[in-house]
Amino acid sequence: MPAARKSSRNPAARVGAMLLAAIGLGAWMMLDRTDQDQDQASAACAAPRPTDPPNYAALCAALNRPDLPGLLGTPQGRVLSAGPALLAFGTDATVEVRLGTSVVSLTDSSTTVKDIADMPEFRPRPTAVLGHGALTYTTSTVTLGSGGGPQTLFVHDLPGATPSPAATDDRTSPGSGAPVRNLVVAQDPKAPGGRAFDLAVFHTNGQPVDDALLHQVAAAVMPTLPGWVATPSDPSGSASATSH
Repeated sequence: MPAARKSSRNPAARVGAMLLAAIGLGAWMMLDRTDQDQDQASAACAAPRPTDPPNYAALCAALNRPDLPGLLGTPQGRVLSAGPALLAFGTDATVEVRLGTSVVSLTDSSTTVKDIADMPEFRPRPTAVLGHGALTYTTSTVTLGSGGGPQTLFVHDLPGATPSPAATDDRTSPGSGAPVRNLVVAQDPKAPGGRAFDLAVFHTNGQPVDDALLHQVAAAVMPTLPGWVATPSDPSGSASATSH
């Protein structure tokens, strides 16, 4: 998830920060277990650690739902890992679920819809989710090599590169890795400058993510999250989670 606007947007500084974080997280490379027995059950959410934000468990449970593979268009898929996103900056709770070539992340974010709207380099496009103001935008992954082969990781911060001058399609990632489609949605429809949920999806094989799929996942997951304020467009109605 992009950091708040007050963060440094110096590309070289961000690349350095990402690489330092990656070096310190060598154990993360064990999480991409694509060679596991496909007959095994889908992975449950990792237990919260003392350092995880208090709302990590609720966020992970909401995203790692039984129908997530179907929502992503791969009903026979199996979750390989689900837990805190290790390459995340800041204190916002961020979870990441990996299944097959798809990676989905969800952040309970202090970066608002208004913040993203003021970042034209990510080509934000206005949209809505169940009556809540929202934006789609594009970021990118980084690919790191290791003894177990290259790993594609989503760094939950502003990418360390500016958009390519040749990039004219809003689905083209502004970084050098796989394109990541992001959907940031205001938790309270009356407060676009308040906290938001940010959903991000990418494919490790570099395939683009369909925006309809992104909206489908968001419409199913977000009404189940603590902090979501229901509207008449929300089928969960007043039974949805209450605000912070």
